[in-house]
Amino acid sequence: MRWQPLADLLALVELGAPSSCAGCGEPALRWCPRCASVLAATAARPWSPTPRPAGMPPVWVGPPYADQTRSAVVAWKDGGRADLTPVLAGYLRPVLATALTDSPEHLAAARAPGGCPLVPAPSSRAGTRARGEHRVAALARAAASGSRPSLPVVDALRLGRPVADQAGLDATGRAANLAGAIRVRATKVAALQGRPCIVVDDVVTTGATLAECARALRDAGSGPVIAVTLAATQRRQRAGRPAAAGAEGASTEGRRTDPDQPYPRRGGDD
Repeated sequence: MRWQPLADLLALVELGAPSSCAGCGEPALRWCPRCASVLAATAARPWSPTPRPAGMPPVWVGPPYADQTRSAVVAWKDGGRADLTPVLAGYLRPVLATALTDSPEHLAAARAPGGCPLVPAPSSRAGTRARGEHRVAALARAAASGSRPSLPVVDALRLGRPVADQAGLDATGRAANLAGAIRVRATKVAALQGRPCIVVDDVVTTGATLAECARALRDAGSGPVIAVTLAATQRRQRAGRPAAAGAEGASTEGRRTDPDQPYPRRGGDD
């Protein structure tokens, strides 16, 4: 991890005496009870976008990516609030538990010797350098810490080629942009052979990243793949048309953070 004197000093001060709640801005609280109750109010659930990308694995998610959830994720990922990792991990754990309950094959793997691998969605080198760590991998480790059954974190995925900025691309464009871009690290292939895997990401938007992660794992010889995310983006409902599957209401278009992006753009999104 690269030493960044000013940024790291500010992070230590924020950790010891948070300036405000990451969800609503209430002073002197890292994470206030009201925001905690909002995120806890949404039960983990299966989720699917419309259209659904080819090869997208079954996905389970937490709350909608809006309001306090969105504010917290942006602060955690790009606002220097690494102290929120254990907080957000607490909301990812029930998503993992629900996914395992609904997927007997993965639950059986988790109970077997070696456990069921949690595989974080990849981060670019630039994104990892800017944040000082692979933030999604840190979230996965925190969520799996002390878990029973066993969920070892295997940081196996990487970007194998440059990809364009996904901002402004529709679902078809995002899928085409990422096609073939994600690969399994050669040193991790043996650890995944034939094993059911769970991809972990912070937020799902169109599902393009999760579909490409699953494709890379299957091509490397893994067993069945499912995915979990902390939150799911709300999709815009066009006037006079029914909401798409998985839609929750208001749009998050124009947000600073594009969560379905495995590399940093301006603002540092993965």
